[in-house]
Amino acid sequence: MVFWSCLFFLWLKASPANAGEWSAKMPESVVGLSGSCVLIPCTFSYPENEKTYTEFTGIWYKEYSAVVYNKDTSKIAGSFKGRTSLIGDLRQNDCSLKINSLSSSDAGSFMFRTEMKYFKYSYGEKVSIIGKETPENPNVSVEEEVTSGKPVTATCAVSHSCPSDLPKVTWSHHGKQSSPSQPQNHGQWKLTSYNLTFTPSREDHNKRLSCTAEFKGKTVTGYKTLKVKYPPYNVNVVAKSSVKENDFVELTCSSNSNPPANSYQWFSSNGKMLAESPTYKLKRVSEAISCTAINTEGEKSSGPQKLNILYPPEIKSESSCQSKILTVCVCIVDSNPPSEVKWFGPDSSKAFSSTSSKQNEFTLQGWLGFPETVQCFANNSLGSSNITLEAPQNGIIIYIAVGSAVVVVLACILVYVVRRRCGKRAAQQPVMKNEQTQKTTQNKSDLENKEVKGSNEDIYTNSSKGRVYDNWGCGATPFSSDRALEDEAVYANM
Repeated sequence: MVFWSCLFFLWLKASPANAGEWSAKMPESVVGLSGSCVLIPCTFSYPENEKTYTEFTGIWYKEYSAVVYNKDTSKIAGSFKGRTSLIGDLRQNDCSLKINSLSSSDAGSFMFRTEMKYFKYSYGEKVSIIGKETPENPNVSVEEEVTSGKPVTATCAVSHSCPSDLPKVTWSHHGKQSSPSQPQNHGQWKLTSYNLTFTPSREDHNKRLSCTAEFKGKTVTGYKTLKVKYPPYNVNVVAKSSVKENDFVELTCSSNSNPPANSYQWFSSNGKMLAESPTYKLKRVSEAISCTAINTEGEKSSGPQKLNILYPPEIKSESSCQSKILTVCVCIVDSNPPSEVKWFGPDSSKAFSSTSSKQNEFTLQGWLGFPETVQCFANNSLGSSNITLEAPQNGIIIYIAVGSAVVVVLACILVYVVRRRCGKRAAQQPVMKNEQTQKTTQNKSDLENKEVKGSNEDIYTNSSKGRVYDNWGCGATPFSSDRALEDEAVYANM
């Protein structure tokens, strides 16, 4: 075994006498990304001896043993079959080698050998292949400061070991992407650039612009933090949450901008400029005010803003009472915070609550009697106010009330008269009793006699039995049964 190894080494080193003119140039090592391909740049020279060679055979070996590349593929070691190719032109002295699907087992030293007519030579220069598991992060470049609303172009430079197997590149921002540039030398690796043209906005300020390169099974990301210049926006007048009317208050003009606002202006509600400063001291807070923030990119106004002013109740003169079927009073109160409203009659002894309220209008509706005035009283934490409203009388209601009183009086008189007449009649009942008893007895006797003698022809005679059609006089006494007589006797003795 030792013998064959020595023989193989001597065969590799076989060369003519002027072997000193044989040389090869290649890097001492190359780094390739696992799973991708790797290129080994290589050039060689040989003694021409005034001869031109057109037929060459290039062979690559790994550590004097395994054949990595040969145009006769049957001689290539199994672990390299289908993965290697000679990309250089040997007639141009280019012996560059490409290895695909690089793996960790490919690490080691590689050498080149050339075979020509009459000459065979193995070059002593070696190159080591180093497999790298993780690619380098992309390098993102863009202007240091960009302006909101103006297009800008960013570049993502991706380093790779295989130009024929470029990674997939994506951006974090929407925009127009250009085709990748031609690979440029970047040490042993190649550098390919990808461009993105986009329009930044103020929302992009201090956000990352990312570029992601996806290799086979591996993903890396590079980014650049954007610095976006934009004019002021969200301008507001800032003060205490609430202030009392006519109090002294200091206001601040706030805004969002890049660069920060460098000047401010204050304006009254009629557009008059009041001051130029970040803050403003307002002496009468009842008026509306606005501020404008300005920077190098533009300006923006807050618009008129009213403060939350606290003030005691003020009852408007439009408050009034009306008489319909019921009395309806409306009290209009302006206050902050809102007021509690109560109603009183002329003597303030009886209070009424509002029957309804809408915004600053409070309504009292109902039967209040006949007051000439009604008082509206409003109160909040800052003070109180009241107003006396006239309550006009409704004539229809008065007429109804007077008529009702007259009817009640007449009814009372009628009851009195009836009771007196009943009393007099009760006093006359004993005298009438004996007369009625005699008449009743006589009538009964006659009735019995006529019943015996009577016939069908007697139906319409003026007898006691046919008294239905008899004509009664003022002095006559109607027919009554014994029970009726007994009843009359009872009433007579009362």
